[in-house]
Amino acid sequence: MKKSIIILLTFIFPSLSFAQEDNNYPWKIIETSSGETTDIPAVLKAINEVQLVVFGEEHNDSIAHVVQEKLYRGMIEKYGDATLSLEMFERDVQLIMDEYLSGLISEDKLIEEGRAWSNYPDYAPLLYLAKEEGQAVLASNVPGRYANMVSRKGLGTLELLDRKAADYYSTFSLPKEDDPYLKKFNDAMGGHGQHMGPQYFHAQLLRDATMATSILQSWRKNRRIKILHLTGRFHSDEGLGTVNELKQRKKNLSIMTISSYPSQDFQNPDFKAIKPWADYIILTKPQEK
Repeated sequence: MKKSIIILLTFIFPSLSFAQEDNNYPWKIIETSSGETTDIPAVLKAINEVQLVVFGEEHNDSIAHVVQEKLYRGMIEKYGDATLSLEMFERDVQLIMDEYLSGLISEDKLIEEGRAWSNYPDYAPLLYLAKEEGQAVLASNVPGRYANMVSRKGLGTLELLDRKAADYYSTFSLPKEDDPYLKKFNDAMGGHGQHMGPQYFHAQLLRDATMATSILQSWRKNRRIKILHLTGRFHSDEGLGTVNELKQRKKNLSIMTISSYPSQDFQNPDFKAIKPWADYIILTKPQEK
């Protein structure tokens, strides 16, 4: 399976074998502090100054997943170790993830019992790399059943769970009515968020808080090791969501944020509009259907 995925990526993106200087990559990286176009080696150099990289993605953007693998590989090569944290796996399958990385169980069992997403092949190259290089991988998200429970019945239902369940989720402070993340959530829901009730937003906060806790627990175990966290960019753009939870819980934690998305205006993006999103913006060329 590993070999077939790598061959497929090379077929779809033949320019991936070219040098970065050739500018033939189907992506563009912009450093928002300067507005200048940059490259992966420069981003890797900047990572020296931070402890955590939060990479916000569009989950179905295949090009972004190629960039992630290159960045992760570069972090391991440059810094010796790099922990991979994934929204795509939930905390209650951490044991299964560890068993897979240690070679005890097969990839098929990881996919089946780890409840892997349908686009698991997009993330598989990163897991192969982690396994080969002996790197830790965090199943960082809250179990979907708890997020669903909160969205249907409210936050109070968390108190009805067995005490053992507390290992799999993290509590959080409720935001004020003028909270920018709440506004962004309601806007994204097309106005329906206000009518569905606060529990839907609370389920979103539950995901953010749990991912933040997973990351911080790993960081506290070994503060020398860099962490790369992959998540949907709604959870991290503009320093909101998981990024805000991290900052609230550990104010001096140094974080680099990346926001990646397929851009219809790839050649001439509206920099003023995208600048607030992250430290680095990665524009990817939309793929022809």
